Amino acid sequence: MGEVPSCIEGFLIESLAYGLLQAFRVRGPPVPVRDMIRDPHPVFESLSLLELNLGLYDAVYRSLLNGSRLIAVDLDHPPAIQRFAMARELYVAFCCSRRAAELDWPGRDNPRERSGFFARCLLMPAAWVKQVRARTGSLAELAAVFDVSTEMMARRLQELDSELTT
Repeated sequence: MGEVPSCIEGFLIESLAYGLLQAFRVRGPPVPVRDMIRDPHPVFESLSLLELNLGLYDAVYRSLLNGSRLIAVDLDHPPAIQRFAMARELYVAFCCSRRAAELDWPGRDNPRERSGFFARCLLMPAAWVKQVRARTGSLAELAAVFDVSTEMMARRLQELDSELTT
């Protein structure tokens, strides 16, 4: 989903992810993204989680005619895929919120462009990855700590390594 954002967009997205972790009092991996949607922060007004066996999407955000909003996740996908997809759609839900409009949040007209980056920031915060990486021996072990796929962890490590070189 999209490329790595500009420095300012990246900072804002990382800050949003960190702020959500603080608001939900998440102190370490793995991030309980499913619980975060089941009991949403007030910024996610009228948001609920729908768990189904659809066979279509890993997860999708929808705004309904009655004003309620939901994230539907497909239980047919592996747990790591479900977690990433829910985190990704949580960003879409934020971008469609009144708060994002009040903040004139960048990219809210096309939230899917940065939703994958947000999901990686939420599930694998930079500071936590750096701390755990220093104590782990392999990519698979690091991915297991964060309960993500090795592919997703490799992508996050590339993002964080590129931050160090810019």
